[in-house]
Amino acid sequence: MSVIREVALPFAGKTIRQNTLAQAVSQASAMLVEAAIQSFPNLTLQVLEMGCGCGIVSIMCALSRSEWKITGIDIQPELVALARENAAACELDIDFHCADLREYEGVYDVIVTNPPWQKQGSGLLSPHPQRNLSRVELSCAMPELLQAIRRCLAPQGQAIVIYPQHRLEDLEEASNETSLDIIECHTQSGNKAYFCAKLMIGN
Repeated sequence: MSVIREVALPFAGKTIRQNTLAQAVSQASAMLVEAAIQSFPNLTLQVLEMGCGCGIVSIMCALSRSEWKITGIDIQPELVALARENAAACELDIDFHCADLREYEGVYDVIVTNPPWQKQGSGLLSPHPQRNLSRVELSCAMPELLQAIRRCLAPQGQAIVIYPQHRLEDLEEASNETSLDIIECHTQSGNKAYFCAKLMIGN
C-alpha cells in the first residue's frame, strides 16, 4: 500500500511524487541539498546518494549542478521505481539502483546521505514497514553507513551526512572507528535541530 502526493520543486514546472508512507520530503532534505551545492562546484563529479528514497535530494542536486554524474541507491525497490519516475518527469539522467549500501561497491568524489536516524529499539515502530525502513536503523546502523562511505569514497572525496543534533556524539565515535575525519559540522536550530557533517578519509 502507498499514498502518493505531488510536491512542487523550486524550479519552474518541476514536480516530483513522494510516497508519504515512507519518508516524506522534509526540512532535512532541503538542508542536505543546500549543504551539497554550497560545498561543491558545478564540475564533472561522481556523486552517490545513499538511501535515495523518492529521489528528492539527487533530483534537486541534479537541477542545481548539471555537470554532476549522480547515482542514487536504496534498499526499497518501490522507492527506487518512484525515484526513476521522478527523474524522468524532471528530464534528468540519474542512475537509481536498488541496492544494500552495506554491500555496494563504487568510487565517488561526493557522497550525500539522509539516513535512518532512530536507533533500533529506541522508540515505537510505525505500522507501515516502508516508514520503519526509512526512519529506523533496521537495515543499516550508523557504523555500517560510515563503513560504506569509507569504502566508496575516492581518496580525496568528501561525504555529507545529516542527523538530528542528539546523534552528534554517536557520529564522532563511529567516524573515529572507521578512519573518517569530520572536517566541518553545521547545526540548524529550531523545532528540530539537525547537523550536517562533512567527512573525509583520515590520513
